[in-house]
Amino acid sequence: MKKIIFYIFLCLSSIGLSQNVIQNTGNLKIFNNGQIGFHIDLANDGNFDQNEGLAGFYSDDTRTISGAFKPIFNDMEVVVTNDLFLDIAVGITNNSNFILGDVVTPRSAIDINLDFIQNAFYNGDSNLTKVDGYASIANKKSFTFPVGDADKIRPLLLDSETINNTAKSAYFFEDPNTPSTFTNTFNTDAKADILTAVSTYEFWDLDANIPSKVTLTWDQDSSIENFVNVIEDIRIVGWNKALNIWENLGNAAMAGNFNSGSVTSDTFVPDDYEIITFGTSLTALSANFDNYFVSPNGDGINDFLHFESISLAPDNNNLKIYNRWGRIVYDKEGYDNTFGGIANVKGVVTKGNALPDGVYFYILNLRDINIKHQGYIYLGYQNQ
Repeated sequence: MKKIIFYIFLCLSSIGLSQNVIQNTGNLKIFNNGQIGFHIDLANDGNFDQNEGLAGFYSDDTRTISGAFKPIFNDMEVVVTNDLFLDIAVGITNNSNFILGDVVTPRSAIDINLDFIQNAFYNGDSNLTKVDGYASIANKKSFTFPVGDADKIRPLLLDSETINNTAKSAYFFEDPNTPSTFTNTFNTDAKADILTAVSTYEFWDLDANIPSKVTLTWDQDSSIENFVNVIEDIRIVGWNKALNIWENLGNAAMAGNFNSGSVTSDTFVPDDYEIITFGTSLTALSANFDNYFVSPNGDGINDFLHFESISLAPDNNNLKIYNRWGRIVYDKEGYDNTFGGIANVKGVVTKGNALPDGVYFYILNLRDINIKHQGYIYLGYQNQ
């Protein structure tokens, strides 16, 4: 056990020692390069948030931080064999050093978290040294949350368009159909049209209100092979709070195999979704990945989505078009090259109204020749 040197400034402080608990009821501060080691529990009922040195937590058993007020440390070191438990939120302004044991927060109380503030970072994260519960950030644009569950670390990388005032995340190694700490359930059969499956093995909770991309990782326990046939078809999916369905959040980048890997979403607003996990979408069924530009502005150029191959099955075909979230917006039997940006399916926009600018996904099924095409459409309304 390392030697701890104390440089503590006490001003109108009251520190009590009772039943293996240090209780702060006044003003406590670690100055400069000062260090303090807690070999018993800390109950912070006073000010302990202007620290400049190191606070270490050490035990061959467990340690707990509790109290009425959030302590904020410059540096924190965790060497606790059977984990450091937080009954209140704890802030870090510089470095959290995970050496032995997890930092455990109650998943039923998302306001209790290990909070990385502004330039704060961490090191030493692993399967047995991480945040088991909720980690949070303050005033950060990008951050990898060192979160996991039990003996498994499953970090979430958040890459936001601008700085988050606050954001938080936790990982759950459990079935979203029967979550342990949420008041509602997340039916994996209730999914957008383009999705074919949603994981029943794990999920993440991510709270942030800035448009962002996220990167998730999987391992053998994710059982990807049980719901994904082609690894390239893996997607990040999210439970839409307003619609109560799973939606496709995209696959902007992917690396790995069925045993391990990572996938990055398209840009979305995390607060629009209760939880996120892995899913899979409709697969490519032919070698044709034609992409099209449609500009229905009446200038006679690209006003309609035109497939030359329609002539191979003019009557026995079907065209489906999906928005970026995987919800169907157009469905036409016997498609005749007349799609000009108008929805014919209720739900996303009013049926018969123009769809907004953006990228859409299509599947064209030419039944007479047993071929399916898929690709993307960019819909843009240029000035005439």
